[in-house]
Amino acid sequence: MPQQNQPGAGLRTRRLHVGGQAVDVRGTFATQRPPIVLVHGIGMSGEYFLPFADLLAATHDVYALDLPGYGRTPTPARVLTVAELGEVVAGVVRALGREAPVLVGHSMGCQIVADAVAGHPGLCAGYLLIGPTVDPAARSLPGQAWRLLRDTLREAPATNVVVVRNYLRMGPLRYLRTARHMLADRTEEAIVRCTVPGLVVRGARDPIASAAWVRRLAGLAPNAEATEVPGGPHNVQHNRPHQLAAACAPFLAAVTGRRPGPHAVPSA
Repeated sequence: MPQQNQPGAGLRTRRLHVGGQAVDVRGTFATQRPPIVLVHGIGMSGEYFLPFADLLAATHDVYALDLPGYGRTPTPARVLTVAELGEVVAGVVRALGREAPVLVGHSMGCQIVADAVAGHPGLCAGYLLIGPTVDPAARSLPGQAWRLLRDTLREAPATNVVVVRNYLRMGPLRYLRTARHMLADRTEEAIVRCTVPGLVVRGARDPIASAAWVRRLAGLAPNAEATEVPGGPHNVQHNRPHQLAAACAPFLAAVTGRRPGPHAVPSA
């Protein structure tokens, strides 16, 4: 039995099959609440969203995905492109039967979310991009590796443990093949077609998603704003979930029509 103080202890896991691919979903399945779908980045899984998901679950119906080949989901015969993963996310939203969720991406998950939103008008009520990739100022494997190393030195040890565990599960070869797809995708081209409201967020000390890049993305979007989490590195959803939840609360309330109550963002 998981301890109730463990992140995600209140979530249930179901496996869905979308377009021939398996997706594990950790969720509250509380359909009376406005839905939020969390999409992880390269090499990761829904695990690193769990501290943030717990806070969101106080007022929302939350679903953290493990995309095909991530976490413990079966590995596809080939590495899926960002666009293909966007189609999987759109399929998961439909399979869950939840209308107009807020889609939340982190890192490469932002690219996946942007593709899903741009390609499926009416899929969601809004989108939230946290630490989006790929900053054109470092659109290369060496450039991204250098920024990742710098970020690793800024993350909390507990966050690095989760990151390394997920990276090892994915394996270096599959990671590199996925990284090539990540570098080839253009978030700046997709976001101009994301017409629903958006919020682009970065940790103020995130070397992967620079301040200039985040401002540029928000400026390219038809209806988006940018904000920062003070002192946060790249994985703010894991190491600064309370600050991130506070930064996102007004946006989430606006797009879901649900006013945040006094317990919407529990204190640390």
